Amino acid sequence: MKLSDVVGTENRFLLGCWSVAVVLVLVLGLVLGSDPVSILGVAESREFQVNFDSPVEIKHIYVLPSQIVRKGDLLAELGQSEWESQLRVLKSRYDKLNAEMHLRQQLARVVKDLGHLAPSADPLLVELEDARREMALIEGRMKNLFVFAEVDGAVGAVNFKNGEKAPAFAPLITLVPLNPTYVNGYINENLSSTLSVGQVVEVSSAGGKVVRGSVVSIGSRIVQIPERLLRIQTLPAWGREVVIKIPRTNEFLLGEKVFVQKKWSLSLLSLANADEAAQNLDSQQQDPREMDIPLNIVETFKPEMSGVVFVPELKQFVLVSDDYPEDRPVLFLMNEQGQIQPHQVQLSGLPVMADIESVSVQGDYLYLLSSMSVTKKGKLKEERQLFAQIKRNGLRYSVEHHVDLRKHLMLALKDSQDPLLKSVYEADLKLAKEGFEVEGHAIDNKDLYLSLKGPVLHRNEGVILKVSDFASVFEGVLKPAQVTLAARFEMKLPHQDVELVLTDLIKHGDAFYLASSCRGASCSAIWKISPGQNSPELLHEFRMRHLEGLALHPGTHQMFAVFDSKSSSQYAVVSLVADKRTP
Repeated sequence: MKLSDVVGTENRFLLGCWSVAVVLVLVLGLVLGSDPVSILGVAESREFQVNFDSPVEIKHIYVLPSQIVRKGDLLAELGQSEWESQLRVLKSRYDKLNAEMHLRQQLARVVKDLGHLAPSADPLLVELEDARREMALIEGRMKNLFVFAEVDGAVGAVNFKNGEKAPAFAPLITLVPLNPTYVNGYINENLSSTLSVGQVVEVSSAGGKVVRGSVVSIGSRIVQIPERLLRIQTLPAWGREVVIKIPRTNEFLLGEKVFVQKKWSLSLLSLANADEAAQNLDSQQQDPREMDIPLNIVETFKPEMSGVVFVPELKQFVLVSDDYPEDRPVLFLMNEQGQIQPHQVQLSGLPVMADIESVSVQGDYLYLLSSMSVTKKGKLKEERQLFAQIKRNGLRYSVEHHVDLRKHLMLALKDSQDPLLKSVYEADLKLAKEGFEVEGHAIDNKDLYLSLKGPVLHRNEGVILKVSDFASVFEGVLKPAQVTLAARFEMKLPHQDVELVLTDLIKHGDAFYLASSCRGASCSAIWKISPGQNSPELLHEFRMRHLEGLALHPGTHQMFAVFDSKSSSQYAVVSLVADKRTP
């Protein structure tokens, strides 16, 4: 039986109208019964205070009151004499216990029973282990006496000067975010409301700016509503306080009056946190972006970023340029958002160094390496052949050793028993301007690894050299047996036949991460080669040439890539999700 047989053809239109009317009534009932809330509040932000739970010494303050800073910028460098004295006492105690243990081992030869005590049953071994752990704990604390901005904001107050001592819990620096991060509002006690923690609300201003926020707390007592938020300011009112979190990216002014509304439930199903969405979108961005270089640097000279490394103690990236005024190098600090700090780090003890192409870090030491190539006119200059070891003490860097690495390396290659290494030396003699050149290096314990950009023995062939016990080169000693072949492979992009050259190198565990740039084409790539592989794995390809440096962030397991496009310095972030289990 058909519907038309029951209702009738002439009544179908009427049935449709009744159905629409019923739906409208249900929707209106849902809207009207959803308990809408409209309250007033003030957009505010919480002031960040920098303090410590123990006395500290102010080594250097890098900011001034009212200065605008960005998240990750270095604010201050501190010292801790109390920890230093504790460390000296612990080291003295450890040395005495160690000497006593040595004496006991000598006596154990006479009294055999002493030599069979389990470590957990020997009080001396327990004391030694406790002293070692306490020393490690204090040394770890002393490596993190750097204060970084937690948010974008303005410096409120700097309460101490360089060289002063601050007591425990004293605020050293205050930082006020540029944008409000929460709203303080009040629900009138005469209004019933089902507003709950986690509720998504709409926050708007008189100027028409609107954001989505979420309720983080609702007061459990009745307080007087501030006069500014009263609808009739001459008539006092009381209510419960409500705190609402809003995205950091908003157009509200600090202290601006805003309106908070809870919409009916259906409209809330599709709401998403705009702040989190923006962060997710940003984390997926892998295209090169412009570095934010301060004007005080650009007005002096135009950096051509050629190397980058992450320094965990500073929580910053350290970058080098391959060109400096008068060949006097400085270091640049960059946060994870590609923002270069205005403060340039000077290097003491290194008068000149030219064409710096790579930088690496090991403990408290930085290593800088020049390209070791000839000039465009085919001349060898000593300042282009240097390998420098630099000691870091806070933000002070001093060069402990530097050596003409090319001179020692060429002699070792000349006398090498490996035909390939000997051919590298011979090719350098023949090619002149396109001879020996290194744009990437890595340090792994006592070994130095060099990725060759030239000479090119075979098209698209990558060659990595290993220099064992590399510290001996600073003493003027490099034997041919110390230089060996670490890896040899062919690079090939899947969609185009172009010539590739190696431009940087990272050693992480047993694997090498490599940067390459195309010659005569706009492309670059990141590769990975593991032990036993004959060809590298292509991790990411860029439609841009001049990929100059790579740095692996140990916390996020992201690869930061640095580009030098001559007209500007750029960077890109590549997530290595598949490699998170790499040791």
